[in-house]
Amino acid sequence: MLTTNLNSEACSLLIASLAPATRRAYRKTWELLLHYFPHTAFPVSSITLANFIGKLYAGNYSPSSIASHVSAISYVHKLLDLADPGQCFLVRKLLKGCQNMAHRCDSRLPITPDILRRILQALNHTVNNFYLRILLKTIFLTAFNAFLRLGEITVRDPHHTHLVLQRSDVTLNSADVPGAQIILRHFKHKKDQNPVVIFVKALPSSPYCPVKHLSQYLNAFQHVSGPLFQFLDGKPVTCSFVSEHLQHAIRFIGLNPRLYKGHSFRIGAATHASNLGYSENAIQNMGRWHSNAVRRYIRLQAFEI
Repeated sequence: MLTTNLNSEACSLLIASLAPATRRAYRKTWELLLHYFPHTAFPVSSITLANFIGKLYAGNYSPSSIASHVSAISYVHKLLDLADPGQCFLVRKLLKGCQNMAHRCDSRLPITPDILRRILQALNHTVNNFYLRILLKTIFLTAFNAFLRLGEITVRDPHHTHLVLQRSDVTLNSADVPGAQIILRHFKHKKDQNPVVIFVKALPSSPYCPVKHLSQYLNAFQHVSGPLFQFLDGKPVTCSFVSEHLQHAIRFIGLNPRLYKGHSFRIGAATHASNLGYSENAIQNMGRWHSNAVRRYIRLQAFEI
């Protein structure tokens, strides 16, 4: 292989050419590829790559995520001076098809404030454990009020717990303006090393105050390090756990669980902010969008009766 002929200095430069997060993402791509096709031979054929795209699409990966996985496979082939299967006409058309289908089939609806209240009330019936109810209510309220993705506060991979919101990055403030300060160090589309600071204002008179629930959660669980959201035994909360309980609650209140996913909190936050009169630019800043992609998240028509 080409890299075996490089000296140590050249190898160091090659490693430095990719950000640590990109290297982790590329490794994840190969793990996924071997998971779906354990007998994959190298170089990867265009047919295998096409079928890989099909598996990712069936697994509800977004078009941008699928394109990133294809880029990871292309990178290794280019690095080794091999034909890039990502440039195959078939592969390019499949990626285009993913984009077209996403625009047509994004049926996710926003979790509006009214739906959120009903979900929180439903947890009293769908979750028997008192501590798990505190945990889930806090996650739902935090996700909605801070425009957070579930992947930013719950883990998909137990080996990457440091990439979600940490306990040390959340501070409760009772001074001039009561609220919670959240320092978000890792999030999608981050372009530099600077974290984003989010301040969630307290709503003292509301039974659904996100800060009050966050304080209750921290007092009940008493952990001081690691991910913000952990179970009582110290294990990080997973996306699948939260998604499963969200689906139970959605079904309990009589809505279609296929239309409300974890991302519906973020969609709902953008929609609600727009309904309150916030400008598109303000919503873009609150949600950390770097483009007009925010327009896909403002679903004013969802308020129609």
